[in-house]
Amino acid sequence: MLSSLLRRTLKGRTIIHRSGPCRDIKKMNNNTISAPGMMRRRTFASANKKQEMTALSTPVSWKMLGLTTVLSFTAVSYYKIQHTEKIEATNAKVTTTGTAMLGGPWTLIDTETGDFVSDKSYSSTYTILYFGFAHCPDICPSELRKLSKVLESLEGKKIDCKGLFITVDGARDSVTNLCTYSKDFHPSISYLTGTPKMVKDMAKLYRVYVSKADEVDGDYLVDHSIVLYFVKKDGSFGEFFTQSMKAGDIVKKIEAIVKKDEKS
Repeated sequence: MLSSLLRRTLKGRTIIHRSGPCRDIKKMNNNTISAPGMMRRRTFASANKKQEMTALSTPVSWKMLGLTTVLSFTAVSYYKIQHTEKIEATNAKVTTTGTAMLGGPWTLIDTETGDFVSDKSYSSTYTILYFGFAHCPDICPSELRKLSKVLESLEGKKIDCKGLFITVDGARDSVTNLCTYSKDFHPSISYLTGTPKMVKDMAKLYRVYVSKADEVDGDYLVDHSIVLYFVKKDGSFGEFFTQSMKAGDIVKKIEAIVKKDEKS
């Protein structure tokens, strides 16, 4: 009996021993892992994470790259078109207003003679106008020296042209001051003045900006446009020349205008 009981016990242990690992092995075969419990959960989490990364990253990245490329190309193209249209519109505006809107009848006083003069007084010659003031420390003298070179060159080319300096500071630019001031520049330049309204009306005809700065110890400057205006014999506007233009280039442009006038 003892032997029989022992065999049962051993048999039972053997069965338990055999059946335990078989269940584990069976589970491992079903779940494709090497150990039960925590290891199984970790493998599942890792697999899910890889699937999510693969599903989210690769397709979205390519889509975003394509969308970004399209948007960038569209933005650059739009900018180029807008920039080109803006330049063309600006050039068209300058061309349209340049010859049609400047000039007209005016009346001022010649400081040398004290007589009233007008646009009609210079109908027999070309004129170059400059708006400035005698107390200007640097810009006005520089522009008048440039104007003097232009007038001298035109004389050599037998083109009759006269310079007109219109003061925008009548309160200080007296006849005496302007006569002294004129000695440093070409003799064919006349110096004109007038009442504040006369000067303002004249400046308005040529769209000249004028602004008196604040006084400091009784002294002040006058901000104004730095432009030379070429006017034809009939009083119509011919061309304007900015501060950056050199005397030689101005002479060439005036020559071209004069030749065109002579042919017409």
